[in-house]
Amino acid sequence: MQDASSDNLYAPPTADVAPMPDAAVAAQPFYVVSATKFCVLFFVTFGLYVLYWFYVHWRRWGRAHNETVWPVPRAVFSIFFAHALARRIDERLRALGIVRAWSPALAATVYIVFQIASTVTSRLADRGIGVPITDLVSLLALVPIALSMLAMQRAANVACGDPDGAGNRRFTWGNWAWIVVFGLVWVLIGAAILLPVFDVELPQ
Repeated sequence: MQDASSDNLYAPPTADVAPMPDAAVAAQPFYVVSATKFCVLFFVTFGLYVLYWFYVHWRRWGRAHNETVWPVPRAVFSIFFAHALARRIDERLRALGIVRAWSPALAATVYIVFQIASTVTSRLADRGIGVPITDLVSLLALVPIALSMLAMQRAANVACGDPDGAGNRRFTWGNWAWIVVFGLVWVLIGAAILLPVFDVELPQ
């Protein structure tokens, strides 16, 4: 049966309206995580946690605002989108009337500079260039990277109404699985460094 309204020449035009995000998603448009959990996952994974971190932040932002933001590319090429994320977090704080003493531009810039430095020195170390200095610089660069990301994370937590990240402070089974896997990598690296120092030979 044909809709009678379709024959009405004077009917106003209709358009598809995107569904509004639910209240829970709109209230927390960013990823929430406690500082302790963030630091453990970041350092135990040698900074690879950054990929997941940026991905979830952009995915939540897109869902909360019904925007297509392509979170995977923004995570992979995070140095090009760090300022945009920090700016959105700050805009959310201002919209809520929250005054926070932080510089989103500085946090994003520090992240970009040291992320590039870590990547470049890591590539040089892989080719045996400047070892062990390049290895050391690559690892040390993780500290300012983590601090800059933590500044953005704490601001995001506040913007989501959970300053301490209490809603995501527990480690899940998935988290523990990654901790175990990368923990073994840390053990192997430590063994590779310490065994020659103590002149220990592995059994043949």
